[in-house]
Amino acid sequence: MPLYRVTIICIGLTEAQLVDAVPDMRSEFAEPPWQKDVRCEAKDGVLRLSALNDFDSSGQALLDEFWDAVIAYVHFDEKVSFEVEEVLVQNSLADD
Repeated sequence: MPLYRVTIICIGLTEAQLVDAVPDMRSEFAEPPWQKDVRCEAKDGVLRLSALNDFDSSGQALLDEFWDAVIAYVHFDEKVSFEVEEVLVQNSLADD
């Protein structure tokens, strides 16, 4: 069964919001067993979350979860946008 390394980005947060969001996202995504090897970083004004799973070939499931988490944790007044940056197919965790 293939694994999918899905990367989602959020654009439009301030630097302070980005810094605060990273530990919140890491904490939020540490629990769900369906998302493995979750990584989150803020770089160049972009909040980026990636995870490995065996079901999300389009990235839409992780996009929905990430969107919900950012809205729940980050208080923002400006417009933000979310998009699937990439979906890579892997054969195992060791391929990453």
